[in-house]
Amino acid sequence: MRIKPGGVRASVEVAQEYIAHPVEGLVATDGVVRSAVITVGTTAVEIQNWLIDPGFSLQLKEFYVGLTQRFTGLNGSFVGSLIYYWQAREEFVDISGQTATLRASAYINISGTYQKSIGTLVAVEDSFTGYVPVGSVPHAPVRMRLMAIDGVRASSLYGDVKNSSVIKLIGNIIPGA
Repeated sequence: MRIKPGGVRASVEVAQEYIAHPVEGLVATDGVVRSAVITVGTTAVEIQNWLIDPGFSLQLKEFYVGLTQRFTGLNGSFVGSLIYYWQAREEFVDISGQTATLRASAYINISGTYQKSIGTLVAVEDSFTGYVPVGSVPHAPVRMRLMAIDGVRASSLYGDVKNSSVIKLIGNIIPGA
């Protein structure tokens, strides 16, 4: 999303809705498409990172997520924990000056920090749904990411995101953007 230079333009406050499915790809035989698989280590890694850009700037009224992530490679031969969480921030490119400038707020957690005990499970899949407080992320475009840490061993777990994940943004278009 690029912010255009110029004065403020008049607008009518009519809420716009934008729906994004951050995982795309060919339809699989089992009907499930997943993002690329990322190896999880003993330091926090991004499983997925997406820019949800409706093509215009929005003053958010609602920010809804339905997210499904899966972790595989859990090994019953050691005891430990998998830690993961979702984050979001507003992000845009400002071209109002002589050069384009990336404007991005700090990431905030939009889910709790979840911990799964590693034991005899081969895989674990969870879904999170709900509304993100728009006071925390007041504008779109929005960047989201899933972070994970293997609390025991490096390169022992793998994570991905399911294609049924959905992000819905509802808000008013910001004039002049």
